[in-house]
Amino acid sequence: MSDHLLSQEEVDALLREAAAANKPAALPDLDLITGLFQRALAHVAPLAPPIAGKALEPGTVSGEFVRWGELRSQWMSPLAAVWRYETPAKGTQLSVADSPARQQLRVYLADEDPVSVLNKLALALADGLSMATGGRCKVDDITSYHEIDPHRFDEVAWRSDEMCVVLQMSLRGDSGAISWLEVLPVSLAEALLATAGLSEPEPETVSAAQTWSAAPQAKQAPASAAAPAATTPRSQPITVAPAEFPPLAPGPSEPEPANISLIMDVPLQVTVELGRRRMLVRDILELGKGSLIELDKLAGEPVDVYVNGKLIAKGEVVVIDENFGVKITSIVTPAERMRNLQ
Repeated sequence: MSDHLLSQEEVDALLREAAAANKPAALPDLDLITGLFQRALAHVAPLAPPIAGKALEPGTVSGEFVRWGELRSQWMSPLAAVWRYETPAKGTQLSVADSPARQQLRVYLADEDPVSVLNKLALALADGLSMATGGRCKVDDITSYHEIDPHRFDEVAWRSDEMCVVLQMSLRGDSGAISWLEVLPVSLAEALLATAGLSEPEPETVSAAQTWSAAPQAKQAPASAAAPAATTPRSQPITVAPAEFPPLAPGPSEPEPANISLIMDVPLQVTVELGRRRMLVRDILELGKGSLIELDKLAGEPVDVYVNGKLIAKGEVVVIDENFGVKITSIVTPAERMRNLQ
């Protein structure tokens, strides 16, 4: 190595060391976490009609692992409520209504206060978690929803690099949907799974000896020295069970030692979509000057921002001098980006 320059091998070694240092610890099963909150959400739905005045049903709970610092950088003045668990699970959880969720609430709710509705939903979800865990999961306190500055938020003592579980919750109805986020650190998620009796078995406990537990010695002995039939009593039949595999789910990718500066000058096509409408050919041929086309979005809803045809963000239409512009309000999560690429 010279006095000022590193060789390519040394650069690669440093990048590998940094990637290994940032590699997250073993993460809990995301399907178990989303399943627990899905059962809790089912208990919330019957409480929704008197809360929102609409017939609602539970949506599908989706989740992903995101570092706390990265998650905070995606928010712009969200509403948040703080959950505190003391026993048996101990930790802090956040209920968050970001900008798109707040716009949904304004469209969906007519005369009701969105903060009041969100508070009632948080209390109902806490009761739902208690019922889903057989009364073992207890929430000691939930603050009222209030607007926060994510860059100065100090109500939770989470590190910026701490891995969190982000759950997308929703209740659907004829007039739209109410959606919000539940955010909790991985340590609390593991504690909730243990409290609910849903912890995963250690990989070491799953072995061939368990499948053939009736005759472990006969399995290990060579064929020429097999034990007499009398050593395997007929009262202990061999039990063969079908193999069960958990559903595959995308996990957090490890940082790759790649030089992203190589593609910084690649041009991309950015498109902002205000709305869409499917029309018949005869309707299109009848269009003329002054015709009106009704789009599928309501006034005030966020517009979609596409890069090379892939949805990456949502925003609000603004006017900059005499030109239209878009103010980004939220970035599509990595999980949604993966679904858009499929």
